[in-house]
Amino acid sequence: MFSTKKRSLCGILWAVLARRTKIVCTIGPASETRDALEQLIMAGMDVARLNFSHGSTDDHARRLATLRAAADKCQKPVAALQDLCGPKIRTGSFPRGAYVIAPDQEVVLVEGVVGPAPSASPEPDVIPIQYAGLADDVVVGDLILIDDGRVALRVRRISGGKVYCSVDQPGVVRDQAGVHLPSRSLRVATLTEKDKADLSFGLSIGVDYVALSFVRRSDDIRLVREICEAWGKPTPIVAKIETPAAVEDLEGIVAAADAIMVARGDLGVEFPPERVPVLQKQILGLARMYQRPVIVATEMLQSMVHATRPTRAEASDVANAVFDGTDAVMLSAETATGDHPSVAAAMMARIIRQAEASPFYSPPSSHASEAVSVPEGIARAACAVAREVKAKLLVAFTESGSSARFVSKARPHVPILAFSPNEGTRRKLALYWGVIPRYIEQLRDTDSMVERANDFVLTNGFGSPGDKIVAVFGAPTGVAGTTNSIRVRVLE
Repeated sequence: MFSTKKRSLCGILWAVLARRTKIVCTIGPASETRDALEQLIMAGMDVARLNFSHGSTDDHARRLATLRAAADKCQKPVAALQDLCGPKIRTGSFPRGAYVIAPDQEVVLVEGVVGPAPSASPEPDVIPIQYAGLADDVVVGDLILIDDGRVALRVRRISGGKVYCSVDQPGVVRDQAGVHLPSRSLRVATLTEKDKADLSFGLSIGVDYVALSFVRRSDDIRLVREICEAWGKPTPIVAKIETPAAVEDLEGIVAAADAIMVARGDLGVEFPPERVPVLQKQILGLARMYQRPVIVATEMLQSMVHATRPTRAEASDVANAVFDGTDAVMLSAETATGDHPSVAAAMMARIIRQAEASPFYSPPSSHASEAVSVPEGIARAACAVAREVKAKLLVAFTESGSSARFVSKARPHVPILAFSPNEGTRRKLALYWGVIPRYIEQLRDTDSMVERANDFVLTNGFGSPGDKIVAVFGAPTGVAGTTNSIRVRVLE
Protein backbone atom coordinates (compact mmCIF):
# COMPACT_ATOMS: atom_id res chain seq x y z
CA MET A 1 0.00 0.00 0.00
CA PHE A 2 2.90 2.34 0.77
CA SER A 3 5.88 2.63 -1.54
CA THR A 4 9.22 3.89 -0.28
CA LYS A 5 9.97 5.12 -3.78
CA LYS A 6 6.99 7.47 -3.65
CA ARG A 7 7.72 8.88 -0.21
CA SER A 8 10.73 11.12 0.22
CA LEU A 9 12.39 12.03 3.49
CA CYS A 10 10.74 15.41 3.25
CA GLY A 11 7.34 13.76 2.92
CA ILE A 12 7.92 11.56 5.96
CA LEU A 13 8.98 14.52 8.05
CA TRP A 14 5.96 16.53 6.98
CA ALA A 15 3.73 13.65 8.03
CA VAL A 16 5.38 13.67 11.45
CA LEU A 17 5.12 17.44 11.70
CA ALA A 18 1.37 17.04 11.32
CA ARG A 19 1.22 14.43 14.13
CA ARG A 20 2.60 14.92 17.64
CA THR A 21 1.40 11.72 19.35
CA LYS A 22 3.64 8.74 18.56
CA ILE A 23 2.66 5.24 17.40
CA VAL A 24 4.01 1.99 18.85
CA CYS A 25 3.55 -1.11 16.66
CA THR A 26 4.04 -4.69 17.84
CA ILE A 27 6.16 -6.73 15.46
CA GLY A 28 5.16 -10.33 14.76
CA PRO A 29 4.71 -12.85 11.97
CA ALA A 30 2.52 -10.45 9.98
CA SER A 31 5.03 -7.60 10.05
CA GLU A 32 8.55 -9.01 10.36
CA THR A 33 9.68 -8.82 6.72
CA ARG A 34 11.72 -5.91 5.38
CA ASP A 35 8.88 -4.80 3.11
CA ALA A 36 6.27 -5.00 5.87
CA LEU A 37 8.43 -2.99 8.26
CA GLU A 38 9.09 -0.32 5.65
CA GLN A 39 5.36 -0.06 5.07
CA LEU A 40 4.75 0.30 8.82
CA ILE A 41 7.36 3.04 9.07
CA MET A 42 5.81 4.89 6.13
CA ALA A 43 2.37 4.47 7.69
CA GLY A 44 3.54 6.09 10.92
CA MET A 45 5.34 3.65 13.21
CA ASP A 46 7.73 5.45 15.59
CA VAL A 47 8.48 2.61 18.02
CA ALA A 48 8.62 -1.13 17.28
CA ARG A 49 7.61 -3.41 20.15
CA LEU A 50 9.29 -6.82 20.39
CA ASN A 51 7.01 -8.97 22.54
CA PHE A 52 9.17 -11.55 24.33
CA SER A 53 6.08 -13.46 25.45
CA HIS A 54 6.13 -14.99 21.98
CA GLY A 55 8.89 -16.06 19.62
CA SER A 56 12.47 -17.19 20.14
CA THR A 57 15.52 -15.03 20.71
CA ASP A 58 16.57 -15.79 17.14
CA ASP A 59 13.19 -14.46 15.94
CA HIS A 60 13.66 -11.21 17.83
CA ALA A 61 17.28 -10.77 16.77
CA ARG A 62 16.25 -11.19 13.14
CA ARG A 63 13.35 -8.76 13.53
CA LEU A 64 15.55 -6.12 15.14
CA ALA A 65 18.18 -6.39 12.42
CA THR A 66 15.47 -6.11 9.75
CA LEU A 67 13.93 -3.14 11.57
CA ARG A 68 17.25 -1.30 11.64
CA ALA A 69 17.71 -1.87 7.90
CA ALA A 70 14.16 -0.71 7.14
CA ALA A 71 14.54 2.40 9.30
CA ASP A 72 17.79 3.29 7.52
CA LYS A 73 16.09 2.86 4.15
CA CYS A 74 13.24 5.14 5.23
CA GLN A 75 15.68 7.61 6.87
CA LYS A 76 13.63 7.68 10.06
CA PRO A 77 14.86 6.76 13.57
CA VAL A 78 12.64 4.04 15.03
CA ALA A 79 13.03 2.89 18.63
CA ALA A 80 13.02 -0.80 19.57
CA LEU A 81 11.03 -1.60 22.72
CA GLN A 82 11.74 -4.98 24.33
CA ASP A 83 8.62 -6.10 26.22
CA LEU A 84 9.56 -8.72 28.82
CA CYS A 85 7.09 -11.53 29.46
CA GLY A 86 6.94 -11.22 33.24
CA PRO A 87 5.32 -13.85 35.49
CA LYS A 88 2.60 -14.66 32.99
CA ILE A 89 0.80 -17.86 33.95
CA ARG A 90 -0.48 -19.98 31.08
CA THR A 91 -2.38 -23.17 30.49
CA GLY A 92 -0.49 -26.14 29.18
CA SER A 93 -1.18 -27.90 25.91
CA PHE A 94 -4.18 -30.04 25.03
CA PRO A 95 -4.05 -33.23 22.95
CA ARG A 96 -6.49 -31.72 20.47
CA GLY A 97 -5.19 -28.14 20.66
CA ALA A 98 -8.26 -26.74 22.42
CA TYR A 99 -10.68 -27.58 25.18
CA VAL A 100 -14.39 -26.67 25.22
CA ILE A 101 -15.80 -25.79 28.63
CA ALA A 102 -19.55 -26.15 29.05
CA PRO A 103 -21.63 -24.13 31.57
CA ASP A 104 -22.63 -27.02 33.82
CA GLN A 105 -19.44 -29.06 34.10
CA GLU A 106 -16.84 -29.31 36.84
CA VAL A 107 -13.31 -28.46 35.75
CA VAL A 108 -10.18 -29.71 37.46
CA LEU A 109 -7.02 -27.56 37.40
CA VAL A 110 -3.68 -29.28 37.95
CA GLU A 111 -0.06 -28.26 37.75
CA GLY A 112 1.34 -29.38 34.44
CA VAL A 113 2.44 -28.67 30.91
CA VAL A 114 0.40 -31.19 28.91
CA GLY A 115 -3.18 -32.26 29.53
CA PRO A 116 -4.19 -35.92 29.64
CA ALA A 117 -5.52 -37.65 26.56
CA PRO A 118 -9.34 -37.78 26.70
CA SER A 119 -9.46 -41.56 26.36
CA ALA A 120 -6.84 -42.25 29.01
CA SER A 121 -7.88 -39.94 31.83
CA PRO A 122 -10.41 -40.83 34.54
CA GLU A 123 -10.97 -37.08 34.83
CA PRO A 124 -11.40 -35.82 31.27
CA ASP A 125 -12.22 -32.25 32.36
CA VAL A 126 -8.63 -31.50 33.39
CA ILE A 127 -6.80 -28.30 32.47
CA PRO A 128 -3.04 -28.17 33.08
CA ILE A 129 -1.76 -24.89 34.54
CA GLN A 130 1.93 -23.98 34.29
CA TYR A 131 2.31 -22.66 37.82
CA ALA A 132 4.06 -24.41 40.71
CA GLY A 133 2.08 -24.23 43.94
CA LEU A 134 -1.29 -23.78 42.26
CA ALA A 135 -3.27 -25.66 44.92
CA ASP A 136 -1.51 -23.81 47.72
CA ASP A 137 -2.01 -20.31 46.31
CA VAL A 138 -5.78 -20.29 45.73
CA VAL A 139 -8.67 -20.58 48.18
CA VAL A 140 -12.29 -21.59 47.89
CA GLY A 141 -14.29 -18.80 46.28
CA ASP A 142 -11.44 -17.43 44.17
CA LEU A 143 -12.25 -16.47 40.59
CA ILE A 144 -9.76 -17.79 38.05
CA LEU A 145 -9.83 -16.14 34.62
CA ILE A 146 -8.47 -17.65 31.42
CA ASP A 147 -7.74 -15.88 28.13
CA ASP A 148 -8.34 -12.32 29.44
CA GLY A 149 -11.55 -13.36 31.17
CA ARG A 150 -13.19 -15.08 28.21
CA VAL A 151 -13.44 -18.15 30.45
CA ALA A 152 -14.13 -17.76 34.18
CA LEU A 153 -13.87 -20.54 36.78
CA ARG A 154 -14.83 -20.44 40.48
CA VAL A 155 -12.84 -22.50 43.00
CA ARG A 156 -15.19 -24.87 44.87
CA ARG A 157 -12.80 -27.27 46.61
CA ILE A 158 -9.13 -28.18 46.76
CA SER A 159 -8.02 -31.74 47.29
CA GLY A 160 -4.89 -33.77 46.64
CA GLY A 161 -3.12 -30.96 44.83
CA LYS A 162 -6.05 -30.47 42.47
CA VAL A 163 -8.32 -27.45 42.22
CA TYR A 164 -11.97 -28.25 41.47
CA CYS A 165 -13.92 -25.43 39.86
CA SER A 166 -17.41 -24.63 38.65
CA VAL A 167 -17.89 -22.62 35.47
CA ASP A 168 -18.95 -18.96 35.72
CA GLN A 169 -18.21 -18.19 32.06
CA PRO A 170 -17.99 -21.05 29.54
CA GLY A 171 -15.87 -20.95 26.41
CA VAL A 172 -12.95 -22.47 24.55
CA VAL A 173 -9.50 -22.76 26.13
CA ARG A 174 -6.62 -23.13 23.70
CA ASP A 175 -3.00 -24.11 24.19
CA GLN A 176 -0.88 -21.62 26.15
CA ALA A 177 -3.82 -19.36 27.06
CA GLY A 178 -3.11 -16.74 29.72
CA VAL A 179 -4.36 -17.54 33.22
CA HIS A 180 -5.17 -14.94 35.84
CA LEU A 181 -4.94 -15.95 39.48
CA PRO A 182 -5.77 -13.50 42.29
CA SER A 183 -2.56 -11.44 42.42
CA ARG A 184 -2.56 -11.30 46.22
CA SER A 185 -1.53 -14.94 46.26
CA LEU A 186 1.25 -15.05 43.66
CA ARG A 187 4.69 -16.00 44.94
CA VAL A 188 6.54 -15.75 41.63
CA ALA A 189 8.91 -12.79 41.26
CA THR A 190 8.09 -9.93 38.89
CA LEU A 191 11.38 -10.50 37.05
CA THR A 192 11.51 -14.22 36.27
CA GLU A 193 14.58 -16.22 35.27
CA LYS A 194 13.31 -16.14 31.68
CA ASP A 195 13.04 -12.36 31.91
CA LYS A 196 16.61 -12.08 33.18
CA ALA A 197 17.88 -14.16 30.28
CA ASP A 198 15.74 -12.22 27.79
CA LEU A 199 16.88 -8.88 29.24
CA SER A 200 20.54 -9.85 28.90
CA PHE A 201 19.87 -10.89 25.32
CA GLY A 202 17.98 -7.67 24.54
CA LEU A 203 20.80 -5.55 25.92
CA SER A 204 23.32 -7.53 23.87
CA ILE A 205 21.51 -6.78 20.60
CA GLY A 206 20.91 -3.12 21.45
CA VAL A 207 17.24 -2.55 22.29
CA ASP A 208 16.37 1.09 23.04
CA TYR A 209 13.74 0.58 25.75
CA VAL A 210 12.87 -2.27 28.13
CA ALA A 211 9.27 -2.74 29.28
CA LEU A 212 8.76 -4.62 32.55
CA SER A 213 5.49 -6.53 32.81
CA PHE A 214 3.38 -6.97 35.95
CA VAL A 215 5.29 -4.40 37.98
CA ARG A 216 4.20 -4.45 41.62
CA ARG A 217 6.52 -1.99 43.32
CA SER A 218 9.20 0.57 42.56
CA ASP A 219 11.94 -1.86 43.65
CA ASP A 220 11.11 -3.98 40.58
CA ILE A 221 12.25 -1.07 38.39
CA ARG A 222 15.45 -0.63 40.36
CA LEU A 223 16.35 -4.30 39.92
CA VAL A 224 16.07 -4.03 36.12
CA ARG A 225 18.08 -0.81 36.17
CA GLU A 226 20.85 -2.50 38.15
CA ILE A 227 21.05 -5.30 35.57
CA CYS A 228 21.27 -2.77 32.73
CA GLU A 229 24.00 -0.84 34.50
CA ALA A 230 25.91 -4.04 35.26
CA TRP A 231 25.93 -4.66 31.51
CA GLY A 232 27.26 -1.17 30.98
CA LYS A 233 24.16 -0.35 28.95
CA PRO A 234 21.87 1.97 30.90
CA THR A 235 18.54 1.60 29.10
CA PRO A 236 15.27 3.48 29.73
CA ILE A 237 12.72 1.32 31.54
CA VAL A 238 9.01 1.36 30.75
CA ALA A 239 6.85 0.29 33.71
CA LYS A 240 3.69 -1.51 32.63
CA ILE A 241 0.86 -0.71 35.02
CA GLU A 242 -1.43 -3.74 35.11
CA THR A 243 -1.73 -5.02 38.70
CA PRO A 244 -3.50 -3.79 41.87
CA ALA A 245 -0.12 -3.68 43.64
CA ALA A 246 1.19 -1.30 40.97
CA VAL A 247 -1.81 0.98 41.41
CA GLU A 248 -1.19 1.03 45.16
CA ASP A 249 2.45 2.09 44.64
CA LEU A 250 1.73 4.11 41.50
CA GLU A 251 3.58 7.28 42.45
CA GLY A 252 6.70 5.36 43.50
CA ILE A 253 6.70 3.37 40.27
CA VAL A 254 6.19 6.43 38.07
CA ALA A 255 9.02 8.21 39.85
CA ALA A 256 11.36 5.21 39.49
CA ALA A 257 10.61 4.44 35.81
CA ASP A 258 11.63 6.32 32.67
CA ALA A 259 8.29 5.83 30.92
CA ILE A 260 4.91 4.29 31.69
CA MET A 261 2.59 1.97 29.79
CA VAL A 262 -1.12 1.81 30.60
CA ALA A 263 -1.49 -1.94 29.96
CA ARG A 264 -5.25 -2.05 29.82
CA GLY A 265 -5.53 -5.75 28.97
CA ASP A 266 -4.51 -7.06 32.38
CA LEU A 267 -5.83 -3.96 34.12
CA GLY A 268 -9.23 -4.95 32.76
CA VAL A 269 -8.80 -8.42 34.25
CA GLU A 270 -7.54 -7.26 37.64
CA PHE A 271 -10.13 -4.47 37.90
CA PRO A 272 -13.75 -4.11 36.80
CA PRO A 273 -13.88 -2.73 33.24
CA GLU A 274 -15.55 0.48 34.40
CA ARG A 275 -12.49 1.36 36.48
CA VAL A 276 -9.99 1.10 33.63
CA PRO A 277 -10.77 4.52 32.03
CA VAL A 278 -10.49 6.17 35.46
CA LEU A 279 -7.16 4.47 36.13
CA GLN A 280 -5.94 5.53 32.69
CA LYS A 281 -6.59 9.18 33.51
CA GLN A 282 -5.00 8.79 36.93
CA ILE A 283 -1.83 7.30 35.43
CA LEU A 284 -1.62 9.98 32.74
CA GLY A 285 -1.97 12.73 35.34
CA LEU A 286 0.73 11.32 37.60
CA ALA A 287 3.07 10.78 34.66
CA ARG A 288 2.68 14.45 33.71
CA MET A 289 3.67 15.43 37.24
CA TYR A 290 6.87 13.37 37.00
CA GLN A 291 7.43 14.19 33.31
CA ARG A 292 7.38 10.59 32.15
CA PRO A 293 6.26 9.64 28.64
CA VAL A 294 3.11 7.48 28.60
CA ILE A 295 2.01 4.76 26.18
CA VAL A 296 -1.68 3.83 26.16
CA ALA A 297 -2.00 0.21 25.02
CA THR A 298 -4.28 -2.74 24.32
CA GLU A 299 -7.19 -3.22 21.94
CA MET A 300 -7.10 0.32 20.61
CA LEU A 301 -8.05 -0.82 17.09
CA GLN A 302 -8.75 -4.46 17.88
CA SER A 303 -11.35 -4.95 15.15
CA MET A 304 -8.64 -4.11 12.59
CA VAL A 305 -6.92 -7.42 13.26
CA HIS A 306 -9.18 -8.53 10.43
CA ALA A 307 -11.26 -5.52 9.34
CA THR A 308 -9.99 -2.65 7.21
CA ARG A 309 -11.84 -0.04 9.29
CA PRO A 310 -12.11 0.39 13.06
CA THR A 311 -15.33 0.66 15.01
CA ARG A 312 -16.51 4.14 15.97
CA ALA A 313 -15.83 3.30 19.61
CA GLU A 314 -12.22 2.37 18.82
CA ALA A 315 -11.66 5.62 16.93
CA SER A 316 -13.07 7.51 19.91
CA ASP A 317 -10.83 5.55 22.28
CA VAL A 318 -7.68 6.55 20.37
CA ALA A 319 -8.82 10.17 20.06
CA ASN A 320 -9.64 10.44 23.77
CA ALA A 321 -6.19 9.15 24.72
CA VAL A 322 -4.77 11.88 22.46
CA PHE A 323 -7.03 14.51 24.04
CA ASP A 324 -5.83 13.38 27.48
CA GLY A 325 -2.22 14.09 26.46
CA THR A 326 -0.69 10.64 26.02
CA ASP A 327 2.72 10.56 24.36
CA ALA A 328 2.01 7.41 22.37
CA VAL A 329 -0.68 4.89 21.50
CA MET A 330 0.03 1.24 20.77
CA LEU A 331 -1.08 -1.44 18.35
CA SER A 332 -0.73 -5.08 19.42
CA ALA A 333 -2.30 -7.93 17.47
CA GLU A 334 -3.35 -5.42 14.81
CA THR A 335 0.23 -5.25 13.54
CA ALA A 336 1.74 -8.45 14.99
CA THR A 337 -0.68 -11.00 13.56
CA GLY A 338 -3.31 -8.91 11.76
CA ASP A 339 -4.35 -9.18 8.15
CA HIS A 340 -3.07 -5.72 7.12
CA PRO A 341 -0.65 -4.14 9.64
CA SER A 342 0.19 -0.98 7.67
CA VAL A 343 -3.51 -0.19 7.14
CA ALA A 344 -4.06 -0.30 10.90
CA ALA A 345 -1.03 1.93 11.54
CA ALA A 346 -2.13 4.40 8.87
CA MET A 347 -5.62 4.53 10.40
CA MET A 348 -4.11 5.19 13.82
CA ALA A 349 -2.12 8.08 12.34
CA ARG A 350 -5.25 9.50 10.67
CA ILE A 351 -7.21 9.43 13.94
CA ILE A 352 -4.36 11.14 15.78
CA ARG A 353 -4.01 13.89 13.18
CA GLN A 354 -7.74 14.54 13.17
CA ALA A 355 -7.87 14.75 16.96
CA GLU A 356 -4.83 17.03 17.16
CA ALA A 357 -6.25 19.34 14.47
CA SER A 358 -9.56 19.74 16.29
CA PRO A 359 -10.47 22.76 18.45
CA PHE A 360 -10.84 20.38 21.40
CA TYR A 361 -7.16 19.50 21.47
CA SER A 362 -5.26 21.31 24.19
CA PRO A 363 -2.67 18.86 25.53
CA PRO A 364 -1.89 19.54 29.19
CA SER A 365 1.74 20.28 29.98
CA SER A 366 3.56 18.79 32.92
CA HIS A 367 2.70 20.37 36.23
CA ALA A 368 5.73 19.65 38.37
CA SER A 369 6.39 21.67 41.49
CA GLU A 370 7.67 25.23 41.21
CA ALA A 371 11.21 24.19 42.12
CA VAL A 372 12.43 22.91 38.76
CA SER A 373 15.85 22.12 37.36
CA VAL A 374 17.67 24.59 35.11
CA PRO A 375 17.16 22.43 31.96
CA GLU A 376 13.44 22.15 32.70
CA GLY A 377 13.13 25.87 33.33
CA ILE A 378 14.96 26.63 30.08
CA ALA A 379 12.64 24.28 28.18
CA ARG A 380 9.54 25.93 29.58
CA ALA A 381 10.91 29.37 28.85
CA ALA A 382 11.77 28.36 25.27
CA CYS A 383 8.17 27.26 24.71
CA ALA A 384 6.92 30.60 26.04
CA VAL A 385 9.35 32.51 23.81
CA ALA A 386 8.28 30.47 20.78
CA ARG A 387 4.68 31.37 21.46
CA GLU A 388 5.42 35.09 21.97
CA VAL A 389 7.53 35.51 18.82
CA LYS A 390 5.29 33.19 16.75
CA ALA A 391 8.16 30.83 15.97
CA LYS A 392 7.77 28.20 13.28
CA LEU A 393 9.69 25.49 15.12
CA LEU A 394 11.50 24.69 18.34
CA VAL A 395 14.97 23.21 17.89
CA ALA A 396 16.71 21.20 20.62
CA PHE A 397 20.37 20.24 20.40
CA THR A 398 20.82 17.25 22.70
CA GLU A 399 23.35 14.58 23.63
CA SER A 400 21.29 12.41 25.96
CA GLY A 401 17.80 13.46 24.90
CA SER A 402 16.89 15.24 28.15
CA SER A 403 16.59 18.68 26.52
CA ALA A 404 14.08 17.36 24.00
CA ARG A 405 12.18 15.48 26.71
CA PHE A 406 11.73 18.61 28.81
CA VAL A 407 10.57 20.60 25.80
CA SER A 408 8.21 17.78 24.84
CA LYS A 409 6.61 17.61 28.29
CA ALA A 410 5.98 21.37 28.16
CA ARG A 411 3.73 20.62 25.15
CA PRO A 412 4.68 23.53 22.87
CA HIS A 413 2.32 24.65 20.12
CA VAL A 414 4.95 24.04 17.42
CA PRO A 415 6.89 20.87 16.44
CA ILE A 416 10.26 20.09 18.00
CA LEU A 417 13.27 19.29 15.83
CA ALA A 418 15.79 17.45 18.00
CA PHE A 419 19.33 17.27 16.62
CA SER A 420 21.78 14.76 18.08
CA PRO A 421 25.02 13.15 16.89
CA ASN A 422 24.16 10.06 18.95
CA GLU A 423 22.28 7.38 17.01
CA GLY A 424 20.92 5.74 20.18
CA THR A 425 19.63 9.06 21.44
CA ARG A 426 17.85 9.74 18.16
CA ARG A 427 16.07 6.39 18.38
CA LYS A 428 15.01 7.00 21.98
CA LEU A 429 13.63 10.40 20.99
CA ALA A 430 11.23 8.64 18.63
CA LEU A 431 8.93 7.95 21.62
CA TYR A 432 8.68 11.59 22.75
CA TRP A 433 5.56 13.57 21.90
CA GLY A 434 6.09 16.15 19.17
CA VAL A 435 9.80 15.39 18.72
CA ILE A 436 11.35 14.81 15.27
CA PRO A 437 14.87 13.37 15.78
CA ARG A 438 17.49 14.23 13.17
CA TYR A 439 21.22 13.76 12.80
CA ILE A 440 23.81 16.48 13.28
CA GLU A 441 27.56 15.96 13.46
CA GLN A 442 29.33 16.73 16.70
CA LEU A 443 29.84 20.51 16.81
CA ARG A 444 31.50 22.54 19.52
CA ASP A 445 30.40 25.95 18.31
CA THR A 446 26.84 27.10 19.05
CA ASP A 447 26.81 29.49 16.10
CA SER A 448 27.57 26.58 13.76
CA MET A 449 24.82 24.48 15.36
CA VAL A 450 22.17 27.14 14.89
CA GLU A 451 23.41 27.77 11.36
CA ARG A 452 22.98 24.06 10.53
CA ALA A 453 19.45 24.14 11.92
CA ASN A 454 18.70 27.21 9.79
CA ASP A 455 19.88 25.39 6.65
CA PHE A 456 17.99 22.19 7.47
CA VAL A 457 14.67 23.96 8.01
CA LEU A 458 14.97 25.95 4.78
CA THR A 459 16.29 23.07 2.67
CA ASN A 460 13.46 20.75 3.72
CA GLY A 461 10.76 23.35 3.30
CA PHE A 462 9.74 23.56 6.96
CA GLY A 463 10.15 27.33 6.99
CA SER A 464 10.81 30.33 4.78
CA PRO A 465 13.25 33.22 5.06
CA GLY A 466 11.97 35.59 7.71
CA ASP A 467 10.38 32.84 9.83
CA LYS A 468 11.68 32.38 13.36
CA ILE A 469 12.95 29.30 15.16
CA VAL A 470 13.79 29.02 18.85
CA ALA A 471 16.86 26.92 19.70
CA VAL A 472 17.56 25.25 23.05
CA PHE A 473 21.04 23.97 23.87
CA GLY A 474 23.68 23.63 26.56
CA ALA A 475 26.91 25.48 26.93
CA PRO A 476 29.54 24.16 26.88
CA THR A 477 28.34 22.01 23.99
CA GLY A 478 28.74 18.23 23.88
CA VAL A 479 28.06 17.76 27.60
CA ALA A 480 24.90 15.83 28.54
CA GLY A 481 22.44 17.49 30.91
CA THR A 482 23.72 21.07 30.62
CA THR A 483 20.76 22.72 28.86
CA ASN A 484 21.01 26.38 29.85
CA SER A 485 20.59 28.55 26.74
CA ILE A 486 17.90 29.83 24.40
CA ARG A 487 18.43 31.56 21.08
CA VAL A 488 15.94 33.02 18.61
CA ARG A 489 17.00 32.77 14.99
CA VAL A 490 15.38 34.51 12.02
CA LEU A 491 15.74 32.16 9.05
CA GLU A 492 17.87 33.46 6.19
